[in-house]
Amino acid sequence: MSNNIRNSHLEFIDTMKIFLKAGTGGNGCTSFRREKFIPYGGPNGGNGGKGGDIYIKTSANVNTLLELSRNPHIKAKDGEHGKGKNLYGRKGTDILIYAPIGTIIKKDDRVIQDLKKDGDIFLAARGGRGGRGNTSFKTQTNTAPKMSENGEPGEELTLQLELKLLADVGLAGFPNAGKSTFLSAISDAKPRIADYPFTTLKPNLGMVLHKQKDFIVADIPGLIEGAHSGKGLGDVFLRHIQRTKLILHFIDPNGFKNVSPVDSVEVINTELKNFSSELAGKKQFLVINKADLPNAEEVFKKIKKKYKSREIFLVSSITSQGITKLLDKIINTLPKIKETSFSQINFKKLPPLNRFMEKGFKIFRNNEGVLEVESKNIVKLISMTNFAQDEAVEKLKNTFKLIGLDKALRRERINEGETIKIAGKEFEWSNDDPSTNRKKSKFQYKYTQQLKKRRKLKSEKK
Repeated sequence: MSNNIRNSHLEFIDTMKIFLKAGTGGNGCTSFRREKFIPYGGPNGGNGGKGGDIYIKTSANVNTLLELSRNPHIKAKDGEHGKGKNLYGRKGTDILIYAPIGTIIKKDDRVIQDLKKDGDIFLAARGGRGGRGNTSFKTQTNTAPKMSENGEPGEELTLQLELKLLADVGLAGFPNAGKSTFLSAISDAKPRIADYPFTTLKPNLGMVLHKQKDFIVADIPGLIEGAHSGKGLGDVFLRHIQRTKLILHFIDPNGFKNVSPVDSVEVINTELKNFSSELAGKKQFLVINKADLPNAEEVFKKIKKKYKSREIFLVSSITSQGITKLLDKIINTLPKIKETSFSQINFKKLPPLNRFMEKGFKIFRNNEGVLEVESKNIVKLISMTNFAQDEAVEKLKNTFKLIGLDKALRRERINEGETIKIAGKEFEWSNDDPSTNRKKSKFQYKYTQQLKKRRKLKSEKK
C-alpha cells in the first residue's frame, strides 16, 4: 500500500523550476547588388529574423505541472540570417508552454505574474531582434556601407512555477476527518477514499451546484501538528487554500490519535496561522462530520459551547444529515466575502529588453591587474558586433565614446597599449590619433585578435 501511495504522490507536481532560452536573432547580411551594366548597384543585404519568444499560457485541460517537469529546459528557435537582394531572415518559431489555471510565476523569489483565468498568457522570455543588414546603414555620406550586425541574444533566465488551486471553498482538518467523502457527496468529484492517514495525496477539486448557484471546493490533504514546518503532507498543500474565500474546518468526533475533537480545533488553527497569518484570518466554518456516529451529538455540543462566536454545523456525508443547511449557508456567505488579497497582489511584470544603451557600467581590475568592464548592455552591444568588418568595429568604438566609457577609463589612469577585457573580448588602448601626427587625446580601441591576424599576414607577405 505504501508503494501505491508514493507513486500517486509523485503524479502531482505543483512547484518546479524551468530554464528558458529565447531564440537569438539572425545575423544581418553584407551584400551588394551586382548586375550587368549596373556598376554601382549599392548595398542589398537584408536583416536577420527575430528570435523566437517563449510564452506561458493557462489551459483548463492541464491540472498539474507534471508534464512540464519532464522537460524543464526549453529553448526557442533562432531567427534565420538575412540574405542578399534585401531578403530578410525568417522569424524563429515561438514556443507556447501550457500550465494549469492558478499558476504563479516567480523570478528570484519575486512574483512577476499570476495566471488566474483560462487562456491567460505571459511573455516569459523575449527573443532577440535580428541584426541589421548593410542596407540599413546606407546614408548620404556612406552609400556603400560594408558592415552588418549580428543578431541580438535572446533572454535566458530561470523561473519558478508554483500552482495554487483556484477554489471558493477549501476543506481543512486532520486526516480521516471525512473531507474526501464530503466532497464526493456534494459534487461529481471522485477522490480516493479509504480508512488510513493521508488518503488524499493530491488536492481534489469539485464543482458544486446548489439551488442554481455553483462554487468550487478544494479537498486538501489532511493536516497534522507541525504540518507548517514539514511534517506529513500538509506543508506541501497548505498553499492551495490561500486563494479560497471560505475554509470548512472538518472535525472527527473520534479525534485524531491523542488529540481530542475539541482540542483539534486549536491545533489545526495554529498550523494555519504558523503557515500564513492571512490564511488563519479567512472566514471559517467548523463542521463536525460523521453525525451518524453515537458520540457526534455530544462532541457538537461541547464545541458549540466552547466556540460560541463560530458558525458550527453537524453533518453526515453518509446519511446527508445537515448538508443542505451547510450548503445554504455557503452560497449565502460567498458573495459577501471579498476576493482574497493574494489575487490582488501587486506584481511587477518582466521589463522588456532594453533597446537603448545605458551609461551604467562597472570598471575594475581583476586579480591579474587587467582592467575589466562589466555592463549587460555593453555585452549585448559587443555580441551584435561583427568583428570581421572594420566599419563595424569602428562603429563600436564610437559608441564606447558616446556612452562615456573612454572618459571613465581615462579616470582609471589607463596606460598606452594596456589591454581591456569586455565581455570576453580583448581591446588595446591607444592615446594617439593615427589619422594625425598630433598627440591629441583621441582614444582608440584595437581588437587584439584582429591585429594579430593582420600582422601575421603582413609578415608572411614579406
